[in-house]
Amino acid sequence: MIGWRVGWVVCPLQAAEAIGRVAISNVVCPVGIAQQAVAAAIEAPDDGITRCVATWQQRHDALVRSLAPDFRIVPAAGGWSLLIDFAERGSSGAQASAALLEQGVAATSMENWGEPDTARYLRLVFANEPLERLREVPRRFARAFAA
Repeated sequence: MIGWRVGWVVCPLQAAEAIGRVAISNVVCPVGIAQQAVAAAIEAPDDGITRCVATWQQRHDALVRSLAPDFRIVPAAGGWSLLIDFAERGSSGAQASAALLEQGVAATSMENWGEPDTARYLRLVFANEPLERLREVPRRFARAFAA
């Protein structure tokens, strides 16, 4: 349930308090409807997870295939987003994000996401984009980064 900030941790009791302190700043508080939706999904006979994983993999693979010839992709190992390294192009993730926004592509700079060198990366989320829309991404990238 992407973006709903719902999840759980299975850990030794000794670690739970520390994990809880860290999680509160990362997760904030899920809304009641999200909590109820997660409970319903967990109890459903067909939870849809297999279909979701297959769909996300299909979207991921389509983006990687179409962008990899021209951009340095950091493929996702699961999940719903991937990274693109813009350092070799002499650009930052923030600069790439601004250029793409002018072409109608919303992508997130990874600046300040932890490591000192994350500013070089752009995060592209493909979770809720149908393949038809994702097929337009390479053309928009080409327009945004035309030499």
